[in-house]
Amino acid sequence: MLNSPGNRHLRDETTHFGSPSRGLPATHFRRPRQESPRLPNTSLSEKSYFDETDLSAYFSHLNVNDRIFDNPVYHFPLVENGFFSHPCQEAEQINQDSSILNLLHNHNFDGLRSNGNELSSVPRNQWMSSLSLKRNQWLQDSFDCSSLRDLRGNIVALAKDQYGCRHLQRTMSSLPKEEIEMIFVEVIDRVCELMIDPFGNYVVQKLVELCSEEQRTRILLMLTNNDFQLVRICLNTHGIRAVLKLLENLTNPQQISLVIAALRPGAVALTKDTNGHYVIQYCVKHFSHEDTKYLLNEVADNCYGIATDKSGCCVLQHCVEYSKGAQRERLVAEIIANALLLAEDCYGNYVVQHLLALRVPQITASLLRQLEGHYVSFSCNKYGSNVVERCLLESGEEQSTRIIIELLRSPNVSMLLMHPFGNYVIQSALLVSKGFVHDALRYLIRINSPMMRSNIYGKKVLAWFQKRRLPYI
Repeated sequence: MLNSPGNRHLRDETTHFGSPSRGLPATHFRRPRQESPRLPNTSLSEKSYFDETDLSAYFSHLNVNDRIFDNPVYHFPLVENGFFSHPCQEAEQINQDSSILNLLHNHNFDGLRSNGNELSSVPRNQWMSSLSLKRNQWLQDSFDCSSLRDLRGNIVALAKDQYGCRHLQRTMSSLPKEEIEMIFVEVIDRVCELMIDPFGNYVVQKLVELCSEEQRTRILLMLTNNDFQLVRICLNTHGIRAVLKLLENLTNPQQISLVIAALRPGAVALTKDTNGHYVIQYCVKHFSHEDTKYLLNEVADNCYGIATDKSGCCVLQHCVEYSKGAQRERLVAEIIANALLLAEDCYGNYVVQHLLALRVPQITASLLRQLEGHYVSFSCNKYGSNVVERCLLESGEEQSTRIIIELLRSPNVSMLLMHPFGNYVIQSALLVSKGFVHDALRYLIRINSPMMRSNIYGKKVLAWFQKRRLPYI
């Protein structure tokens, strides 16, 4: 497998906007919005300026609490959506009846000095997060106090809200069929939108578990009425979760046929996607051979491209393992036909190794014949050397002997003893060889031992004998 710890050459190849705000004086933060005073309709010809008395009259209705500016808390302006704001705005949203100072003083913030007008080492985000928690709790309490019928017409909006979706999931578990039907009616026309929503997908998952068989069929029809719509949802990080939950709750052949027909055109794209490959693996594992044969044919038609992809190589191994009959034979034949190229690919080599690990004599024999004559070049390749080792370890004595003889007959066999990758192939050959072939390998090592002692990779081969307390001379 791709992440198997036994593969020594595996290399990992996976791969709010705003600018910093400058502090402003305490008097420059945005105050809670109030109605702007309107100046009288006076032309410049009648009065070219306003005296101090007039301005006092215009703004006399504003009530400004000077104590706010004495509190060190208000020396830290915040930025939200590009505007300077202040925690007191959040406080008024939480509880209009509570004063700003009482709300803030109810918290025990570390670093706040009891004496003085400075705030020491208190992050600005700490104030906002605390106030946000109170607001969120207030919203949560509002949801809990509302019955589902009070929320009629707003189910979709609630499903896309962080706290609304949690409230819906909690209440749906104990609802009668009539109220589940009410939620279904509101959700069905926008189910595709909700499935890819960070919060809405959880509501869809819960609804799929509770709705009737006929309602699930209607959801599937909504997902499959447009070409590639279901495929696009499967490619989404949130959508794949909802799709897998839907697949787990399919109950009749008609529903499965709808899914397979919708996935088939995008099967290749799904196998190569970090999200989409899960749906292909689920279908191959849990659906019948008759249902998945069309998906398997698409995979076989694009075998090389899928096998050389990071996600695709895992899907291809999964398909070989769970397929049967003609589809499996075709998959195996395509892999063997491309074995020379796949053996040296960073992902394809795992597919070739998977075929050998099946230990099916006919498959192993066909694969070894395809690789014959290339074992030396593969032994010097970072990925191909893994394939040669697996050939030696998984094949029978007769087959492994033929591979070792091919290595010994090569004029470059001495190079393998001190090669970064070839030395591992020699060690595996020593492990499985017997009789005259084993003696020939030990003789090769004996005549090259002086050079091997001065080479870091040659020392690894000599250490093989020391570990087993065997002489190589």
